[in-house]
Amino acid sequence: MERRLSNPHARDAGDVLGAVGSGRDGLASDEAARRLARDGRNELQQQPGIPAWHLVLDEVRNPLVLVLLGAIGVLIAVSVAEPADARWGDAILIAVIVLLNGALGFVQNYRAQRGIEALRRLETAWVRVLRDGGPAQVDAAELVMGDVVLVEEGDRIPADGRVLVANDLRVDEASLTGESLPVTKHAEAMAADTPLAERADMLFFGTSVASGRGRFVVTATGMATEIGSIARAVQSVREGPTPFQREIGELGRRVTAVVGILIVLIAILQLTIGGRPPLETFVTAVALAVAAIPEGLPVVLTLALAFGTRRMLDRRSLVRSLPVVEIVGAADLICTDKTGTITEGRMSLRRLWWRGRVLSVSGGPEATDGDVTLDGQPTDQRDNLALLAGAVCNNAARDADGTLRGDPTEVALLVGALKSGIDPTAWQRTAEHPFSSARRRMSVVAHDRERRLVLVKGAPEVILPRCTHLDADGGERPITDADREEIGRAVDALADEALRVLALAGRTDDGAVRDDDESDLTFYGLAGMADPPREAAAPALRATADAGVRVVMITGDNPRTAEAVGREIGLAATAIEGRELEALTDDDVVERGEIFARVEPGHKLRILDAFRQRGHVVVMTGDGVNDAPALKGADVGIAMGVRGTDVARDASDMVLLDDNFATIVAAIEEGRRIAANIRKFLNYLLTGNVAEVLVVLIGSLFGYLPVTAIQILWVNLVTDSGPAIALSVDPPAPGLMARPPRHGPVIGRAMLALVAGVGAVIATIVVGTFFIGLALFDLETAQTLTFTALVVQEYLRLAVIRVHEGLSLFANRWLVVAVAGSLLLQAVVLYSPLAGLFGVAPLGLAGWGIVLAGAVIGFPAGLAVTRLVRARLGPL
Repeated sequence: MERRLSNPHARDAGDVLGAVGSGRDGLASDEAARRLARDGRNELQQQPGIPAWHLVLDEVRNPLVLVLLGAIGVLIAVSVAEPADARWGDAILIAVIVLLNGALGFVQNYRAQRGIEALRRLETAWVRVLRDGGPAQVDAAELVMGDVVLVEEGDRIPADGRVLVANDLRVDEASLTGESLPVTKHAEAMAADTPLAERADMLFFGTSVASGRGRFVVTATGMATEIGSIARAVQSVREGPTPFQREIGELGRRVTAVVGILIVLIAILQLTIGGRPPLETFVTAVALAVAAIPEGLPVVLTLALAFGTRRMLDRRSLVRSLPVVEIVGAADLICTDKTGTITEGRMSLRRLWWRGRVLSVSGGPEATDGDVTLDGQPTDQRDNLALLAGAVCNNAARDADGTLRGDPTEVALLVGALKSGIDPTAWQRTAEHPFSSARRRMSVVAHDRERRLVLVKGAPEVILPRCTHLDADGGERPITDADREEIGRAVDALADEALRVLALAGRTDDGAVRDDDESDLTFYGLAGMADPPREAAAPALRATADAGVRVVMITGDNPRTAEAVGREIGLAATAIEGRELEALTDDDVVERGEIFARVEPGHKLRILDAFRQRGHVVVMTGDGVNDAPALKGADVGIAMGVRGTDVARDASDMVLLDDNFATIVAAIEEGRRIAANIRKFLNYLLTGNVAEVLVVLIGSLFGYLPVTAIQILWVNLVTDSGPAIALSVDPPAPGLMARPPRHGPVIGRAMLALVAGVGAVIATIVVGTFFIGLALFDLETAQTLTFTALVVQEYLRLAVIRVHEGLSLFANRWLVVAVAGSLLLQAVVLYSPLAGLFGVAPLGLAGWGIVLAGAVIGFPAGLAVTRLVRARLGPL
């Protein structure tokens, strides 16, 4: 049974303790045990992983596979009814294809599931609590409401609770609220309507302590926590099939209907007009059904998507489900998180106000090879006292292997000094007065071989009144009112850039630090820090604009920070706060929404729904628990692999292994390439099937079977499938990312017209070839000519596709190998003992002359039909 205390953030700590039946010394062990039995364990309800048998079932339920299974049943029935005309070879060949397709799809999806599990992080195992009046260690899953928990730097918060004691306690809540900086906590009650991200008297399950220590009383556990409510929302979102899955399913149903109609039509024609016996009529109908079914299509689709997921993995994207590969290419809107996706996810020193000048600091947040520049030119700052104060009045450290440890702000100051050539290890600290939320400053006494200094950093409004002197170009001088006004304007200017501003000061000293020693200081400068955009973010954003993909930034951070980051990457817009959404219509959200700030989980779903209701295909990114419902509800949910939480990754369709926005753009490019290649080989395969159906249908009207079932199977499964699979790894066509996103069906009007038109051209040539062969040779040779002409004509179709795409015939070496290999296999069938199995005769020069004459006609005819369709109906 779930229990949680209502509005604990709005109550005094003593009232909260009374409401949960606890005290400052915690619970008695027997009372804790009783509550555990009553309320249940402090665990989130995990959705069970997809079992292996379910993955297998998904492969079998594919509509095209069901059609193939039906064909196997028909062939077996024929073989049992008439052993002399058995079709066991056909049935076995199709069964092998079905098994191969199922195995490929199962292995790919199984590996993706295991890949997600490998990304899981260990959850909190043990926590320190007060039980029976003293400290004790208990399993985090056994925490109950009323437990008093002790936390310190590095701990993960194991439940929701009200802060009782906070000693410089700062908590990283980015995974829950999106706030990029650690939040300072205190024990004073807040207003009842305080947003979740601003409840400084509360600690939340799944967040982590960045610095300091404290204690809190548990007010909610398990699914009753804030994370639990989000997990429940995620589990309530129902996932339907993707548009691509629906379309392939519809294709399977259409093929089934066509097969049924053709079988009935052939049966009527041959029984009434042709006067054929029932068994022979049934055999012809089976051949026609085999011709209509694209037997190789399930395998080619599965391989195309599997190859796509492999290429995406090479580009740092882990795809959890094969159909996602295609849908991501159709995206026209990216709703992206800010922290860690657009930005580096780490604080960096960006600006330094020093001696009236604004210096810029280049390089990454943890790279020490950047420069401190003035007007774009590098400067020598090794004697800069502001940078020295920031590095020495600092508890961050760099390990021997270069790893940086410490508070994000202090790491930023340390890296900034290292970029300037300042070595803080040359200074030895002899005293420290630590930072606290009450003092809002930190000071140390440190010395090198020549000097002994008091160095101070803190909030400008706290440090500036303690300064009597200013570090200026001519040396240290008394600070004036004009200086103070100039520094105030500099603070405002840096704050307008959404930078976190610290003042840096110091003086010569030879005594221990006391409160009254942090006075008579010399003002050194101002440090402006922020989580900077990734270098690749702005170019990636321009690439999405060129590709017709809109980008919307959604963050839990404050509006000023969001707008500043937006300006740097090219999103110059006024942020809409989450609380403003209630007053906006969906049209307002879609038209005005470029940047959303102070957003909570419910707001994200509102934004997502507004865009999806307007027909957008939405990619949603996120890393926190608060992102999970939106990730689940988006067309494609993309979680972060490095910073992402388990809940977010479990709700996603794809995981970025480097948390980089540019990787999303690469995934869209790869998705478009895959979608284009899928349309390409669908065009190729279905054109062949239409031609085969027309050949069998026309021949049967004259009482002939121009090509046998096993020959058609050979064409569909071997001759066609190899090149089709090779088409799935075709290079992208020129200008792929300069086109708008593809909306509409995979098989649209233009493709249907092209498949029918070119299929009719091929069928006309092949039927002509059959009757010429019948006139000059016997039936077996005529069928062999038909069989070979089908193969050659379909390869000419590849050449036509190449010409219209503007790609070289040799742009894809795998396609060249596939065509050459298929032609070689065709020769083996014609000129080896296999000829008897396939019912073919070796072709002589005259036979090849007839086939090549058809090719000479077919190529320009195919080009003409393709140009006509594209001119009338547009691109595929």
